[in-house]
Amino acid sequence: MRWFIRIVDSMSEWIGKIFCWLMIPLVFITAFEVFMRYLVKRPTIWAWDLNIQIFAMITFLGGGYALLEKGHVTVDVLTLNMPPRRRAILALFTSFFFFFGIGALMIGGWEMFMMSWKANESMPTIWAPPYYWMKLLVPLGCFLLILQGISEFLKNIYILFGKNANRGT
Repeated sequence: MRWFIRIVDSMSEWIGKIFCWLMIPLVFITAFEVFMRYLVKRPTIWAWDLNIQIFAMITFLGGGYALLEKGHVTVDVLTLNMPPRRRAILALFTSFFFFFGIGALMIGGWEMFMMSWKANESMPTIWAPPYYWMKLLVPLGCFLLILQGISEFLKNIYILFGKNANRGT
């Protein structure tokens, strides 16, 4: 199980660190659009669509990394003073809700992608780039989030039994 944790954690970290670099073109494209729109008075037809696509990649593919880094919203006031073992029990219990919700989103996202792909859907804008590939990001991101969720689940099992998930103790 430790090999799975190492592989998934490394993959989530790698993906998260790569896709965080997309914030740079996102900022530059936004700044360029603001410049063109308000100073030159000639807005682009592509900047908003491209920003949506880049932000979709960051958001959907960064979920596993956010889970790895404990970046998702939690109610820390309830768990702040809990011992690690009790926190692990609570996390194991609530993980079933997580897997059910993300699994349902992954299945629904796949169906949404398939319908969009079959219809060759494009964004409803003047530029009209293909839309279906962005909808593929939903099930793909959910899959990556489920993998990281399994890793976190296994880490909590190790904590529950007083072992370290990273070493053979």
